[in-house]
Amino acid sequence: MNNIPDIEVEYDDQYNPMVSSPNAPYALPFYMTRETMIDVEVYKNFLDNAIAQFRHSKFYKNYKGYLMGLGLDHCQIMPNVTEENVGSKGIEMNHNFLTIFDIALLITEHVLNVVGYISTFDLIYLLKQEHAANRIPIVMVSETVHEMYHQNEEIVFPAQMCFGYWVELLQRYSRGITPRIAQKVINYIDRSINDYDNLNSAAINDLLGLRESMEGWSRFNEYGDNRRIGIIDVTNYNYQYNNNYPYLEG
Repeated sequence: MNNIPDIEVEYDDQYNPMVSSPNAPYALPFYMTRETMIDVEVYKNFLDNAIAQFRHSKFYKNYKGYLMGLGLDHCQIMPNVTEENVGSKGIEMNHNFLTIFDIALLITEHVLNVVGYISTFDLIYLLKQEHAANRIPIVMVSETVHEMYHQNEEIVFPAQMCFGYWVELLQRYSRGITPRIAQKVINYIDRSINDYDNLNSAAINDLLGLRESMEGWSRFNEYGDNRRIGIIDVTNYNYQYNNNYPYLEG
């Protein structure tokens, strides 16, 4: 029995709990669907709320320390700037090329397309799971470099510098690849290949294959066009295109 004044809990046809009040213009569902998030602002608020709770979680507050424990305790642009000489707060973690909002959107879109509904708790859990499995694209940089990165869209930390099995993230949540996310990945691949010359031919071919898959999945998810859909598979992605292994192996 509900003992909270003016708050009622009801269930819709799908047995989705709905919190309503005569003092509110609309009810709040526990599980969000395409229908409940048809309003862009409602969708954005859902993502922002989950991200805020995730960022304030004990897991996320300890995540940078975990990465530093793996050896990512230095600025990847200026390697002489290390935790030892600037302290842990002087080395900052940056979600590379896909922001945490992009990643939350990717996961949410995938779950909505595959399952049909998602809760805030589901999204927080999946964000924790993907970070814990090292499937998030991450670079570690100094505070100064981090500020420069956010002030200049021309700065790119290329694929060979990125820590994390980020290709596997795209593979796991391929039904969540929107045209905007696909374009960000495509632009990142193009810059990684064209602006930097230390990728071997196998890595370049893998990234070009991923580029084509991005276009196919985004068209399928947005328009139902399956003519160019493919399996996201990068043969060599297990080495993460990461040139930090000398630090990790040390």
